Amino acid sequence: MSLLKTISALTMLVPVIAFSASPIVCENQAQGNTGTSIWPSIYMQDTNTLCFDVKGWPEFSGTNCVKNGKTAKWTGLVIVWEDGESQGRDSTNFRVVNPVVNDDQIQYRIEWSRGDEWRTMQNVVINRLTGGAVSYFVTEHGGESYQCRTTQKAI
Repeated sequence: MSLLKTISALTMLVPVIAFSASPIVCENQAQGNTGTSIWPSIYMQDTNTLCFDVKGWPEFSGTNCVKNGKTAKWTGLVIVWEDGESQGRDSTNFRVVNPVVNDDQIQYRIEWSRGDEWRTMQNVVINRLTGGAVSYFVTEHGGESYQCRTTQKAI
């Protein structure tokens, strides 16, 4: 009888787990500019945990979610572009160190490395109250404006 209760309890939790993530969609506010984005895509695992949608990358390993003031590190096989120039497709390490994830904002910097030297790829600031966001790539001044919102997963 207890096995039946355990199975019943687990089947009740599956829908809760499946719907716990809230994808964040950010749309570029510059007219006609569809060539840039906040990358990789992000989502909230819960109200205090920011995640990066990277688990489907070839050769993915590591941790793709991070809480306020903590660190996430992952590796994947990707093409890295810097200053409009391809750095080639190779296994690349990424990290997010000491981000701000609170009720008012999300702020983080993604860094990448293919050796010992870490290089900043993108700085992102999202106002959680208004959805307004700014993304600064390495060489940009002023950044690009985005409007962000959470969405629900489709079944």
